[in-house]
Amino acid sequence: MLKKLNPTRAIMGRIFLWFWATFIVTAALAIVGTRFFFEELEVVDITPQDVRTLSASVTRLERERRQTIPLVKLLNRLERETRGRLVAINTENKQIITPPGAPVRDKDAKAMQKLIGQETAIAIKRGPIKYSGPMLFNYANKQYALFTVKLDRAAENKPSFLLLLSIAIITTSILSWLFARSLTTPILHIQSSAKKLANGQWNTRVGHASKRHDELGQLARDFNIMAEKLESMWGAQKRLLADVSHELRSPLARLQMALGLAYQQNVDPDTLMRVEREANRMEALVGQLLTLSRAEAGQASLKKAFLSDVLNEVFTDANFEAANSNKQLRIATIPTLSVLVDSHMLCRAVENVLRNAIRHSKYLTNVEFEQDDTHWHIEISDDGDGLSLEDCEQIFSPFYRASAARERESGGVGLGLSIAKAAVELHNGVIKAAPQSNKGLKVTLSFPFLTTRAL
Repeated sequence: MLKKLNPTRAIMGRIFLWFWATFIVTAALAIVGTRFFFEELEVVDITPQDVRTLSASVTRLERERRQTIPLVKLLNRLERETRGRLVAINTENKQIITPPGAPVRDKDAKAMQKLIGQETAIAIKRGPIKYSGPMLFNYANKQYALFTVKLDRAAENKPSFLLLLSIAIITTSILSWLFARSLTTPILHIQSSAKKLANGQWNTRVGHASKRHDELGQLARDFNIMAEKLESMWGAQKRLLADVSHELRSPLARLQMALGLAYQQNVDPDTLMRVEREANRMEALVGQLLTLSRAEAGQASLKKAFLSDVLNEVFTDANFEAANSNKQLRIATIPTLSVLVDSHMLCRAVENVLRNAIRHSKYLTNVEFEQDDTHWHIEISDDGDGLSLEDCEQIFSPFYRASAARERESGGVGLGLSIAKAAVELHNGVIKAAPQSNKGLKVTLSFPFLTTRAL
């Protein structure tokens, strides 16, 4: 679960985090640097409370009878009583005397040293620190200027660091997300188009991304050129299959006519039977090629019919074939559905898959029906040796033979499942094959309801 939520698994997440981190660190350093290095010194109004604190502290210092205690100790004692910070500066040598605690910054010390000659107490401020003074007093035969130091955030009109940091985080997050999205959106469009093209949607093109004037736009335009060439090659292949199939029909007809004449002239029967057998195989191949060409050309005649009426004959023939092979065919109850289909092409699809399953099963073949909100499904499974995931993705390609040689013994040419795939796609459906956990293969034919409905 945590891996799925990890943003670095996607390129958009990585781009977003890198730019967001860069922006936020830069913004934080800029804010801190501005506060630390470029705080301006300003004169502010001194409060009566500050004046009273200075006066009371000076009175206590001058009333000290012996004045033999180090001044720094007296200042430390007064700080605990007044709960404030006190700084004394010698008016002659400008030596700064501060009790233990945070040291006074050099630039603030120089500013207070310049105020020693000030006749009346004033207040200066740099950032959140306010210095009030001077107020002169004598101690141990020396003259000093007394200042109070306090943190004055309440009077500060500048926005706080947390507020600025929050604004920086929000701003940089939005800008980083927009920037990352502008880079990854065309990549995702190209990825989606590549998947569609790989699934046989040869008219797929990348639209908006191809209008960009950067490297991603060039990539999208190159993809469109590739897709056009693939579509052209695929169209040429389909036309070639259709043309070859039609052209082979005439010599096949003449060959069968010649065989009939040869039989009448008492030519060697064994030789004639062998020639006839091969001619029949060629005729079956040509017939399958023509069926595949028509299915891929999208020539469908959709009519409304009950699913049980469409498939009854197919299942009757399949039961007969399974019985002749000493195998069992188990068919679930056909749902009462009125479907909009090309009955001939649907029967060819189901028949081809079902005969393939019976042929390669060891004993049992199952046919089940499922429905959801948008599709109805026919699931055909066998208990044979099954196929690998790689073979399951390829078995619907024309003339493909699985590595397990499922077709070799049967003499098939690898067109039955290709015709089934074309017939299913003619109905805007999907056909998939998957190995079962207990061996065997399951093929699922899924069809959209469109205008179909249960009765």
